[in-house]
Amino acid sequence: MTSTGEAARSRRSDHRRRVQALVRPHRWRVAALAAASYVGGTSEAVFLLLAARLALAVTRDEPRLGLWGAASIGIGGAIALAAGLLLLRLVANAAVVTLSTGLAQAVLTTTRGRLSAAYLNASWSLQQNEPSGSLQTLSSYADGAVRVVNAFSASITAGLSLLSLLVVATSVDPLATLVIVTTLGLLGRLMTPLRTRIRRRSTSDTRANTTFNETLSELSTLGLEMQTFGVRDRFVRRIDALSGRHAAAARRTSAMQGMLTPVYTTLAYGGVLGGLAVFAATGAGKISAIGPVMLLLLRSLAYGQQLQTSAGSLMAFLPPLERVQDAIARYDAARASDGDTVVERIGAIEAREVSYAYPDGRTVLADVSFRLRAGEVVGIIGPSGSGKSTLVQLLLGLREPSTGEITVDGIALQDVNRGAWSARVAFVAQEPRLITGTVADNIRFFRDDIGDEALVRAANLANLQADIARMPDGFASFLGERGTNLSGGQRQRLSIARALAGSPQALFLDEPTSALDAHSEALIRSTLHDLRGKVLTVVIAHRMSTLEVCDRILVVESGRLTAIGTPADVAASSAFYRHALDVAHG
Repeated sequence: MTSTGEAARSRRSDHRRRVQALVRPHRWRVAALAAASYVGGTSEAVFLLLAARLALAVTRDEPRLGLWGAASIGIGGAIALAAGLLLLRLVANAAVVTLSTGLAQAVLTTTRGRLSAAYLNASWSLQQNEPSGSLQTLSSYADGAVRVVNAFSASITAGLSLLSLLVVATSVDPLATLVIVTTLGLLGRLMTPLRTRIRRRSTSDTRANTTFNETLSELSTLGLEMQTFGVRDRFVRRIDALSGRHAAAARRTSAMQGMLTPVYTTLAYGGVLGGLAVFAATGAGKISAIGPVMLLLLRSLAYGQQLQTSAGSLMAFLPPLERVQDAIARYDAARASDGDTVVERIGAIEAREVSYAYPDGRTVLADVSFRLRAGEVVGIIGPSGSGKSTLVQLLLGLREPSTGEITVDGIALQDVNRGAWSARVAFVAQEPRLITGTVADNIRFFRDDIGDEALVRAANLANLQADIARMPDGFASFLGERGTNLSGGQRQRLSIARALAGSPQALFLDEPTSALDAHSEALIRSTLHDLRGKVLTVVIAHRMSTLEVCDRILVVESGRLTAIGTPADVAASSAFYRHALDVAHG
């Protein structure tokens, strides 16, 4: 029992901590919401007491009615005071609505911003290992922040309104107030098991929703394969099955949450009947004595019901929010490293006994050492899975070596300022990733400081200018959804133009010609040839024809550098390279 109780207290403490973290940046809104709620609750409580006594005075044809102690007021004055209290309550409630909706939207904006910033500032190694579409899924969960804040705001309003009623009730009849507090406390305890079940069901619902979104994101990228292999029906059945499991989990959570109000109401009305029975048994049944008390009691139970509903909503909406908050903490803990040293010029990049292993312990590179010189074109070749792409990611600073170091003109890469480094290096991936927009949008790629002249120069260097000239609007031509209007060769050359638009001093390309026709490959080879002596260029290639423009070649096999030198030197020393040449030449 002790461990169970401690676990429950720990969960409640965790819930409070998470909600506090959510609203802490907006504490002044919360304070204003609390003040408006208390004013509205107090005006309602005094109005109810005044209305009950006014009704009794009218039925007895009394010219005045008592307020507190010896104070009294005339019927006309009481009606005017009651009207003023109603108006005050309306104004306070309007302020509550405005503040609560503003708080919800502010929290949503803050949560989305923190999530996006944390993910985008996290290391590449973490981002690469995240499930497909994880940021989109988590962003949709961030909408749960609105529901949590709405439940939180409702609990503040209901709690402070209940407190106002109890304060007023205490001034009338302390004993009756004690009965109200005791009843509400017992009802709250009785509802705890149901709230706990809602919490568990919601956690299960969140897991099912995550699986559905991640699978849907993955399958949506496999349209070509789905059509080619004729598995459309299986895709549909897979999505239907996941959707059904998610719907079932959501239905159970909603059913549990929906039961809160009727269960609480039944228990509350039972408590009212019990109170009436006590009044009847003790002979305290005069309407003048119990009328105002019963009115306050019933209204208190209504606010108690709102508190239970808010608590149930928090239990239902916290699991997805917790997932977002945990993800933010995980991303923040894996923030990409950033140094202070600004490198103005890239002269030489050197790898010194560099090794790299993934978190699961699998070694990808071992004791790799070499030196890259400014202006040379260096090719990297090796079997699939030998560590070539990982090596380029290390040179780009996207990953950090497990042992050894990479230096830029003698400066450790992890000490180099990331902003300055990114302005001086560029990367072209094997599979071009374009954005929905124009030619200029894709070449500029959110770098607003790149002018039109730089766009033209980059397009010329990438041998793309002739293609752009044939487009209806030139650089302003719309390329369709993620560049669907372009051929594979055009997409790849546009990616090269994007890389060159920022005038990099070092350019890295990961198999840029692997899926291109001979004409497109020849154009890219021409680009690489034109860059010789101007830009340090490192290119991963499987096609031997691409390597013909290289000054030196690195051969990577099973994570080790087995040969390095001019094409002629490597042909003499590397069996793998000689075999690749034999295959290429038939």
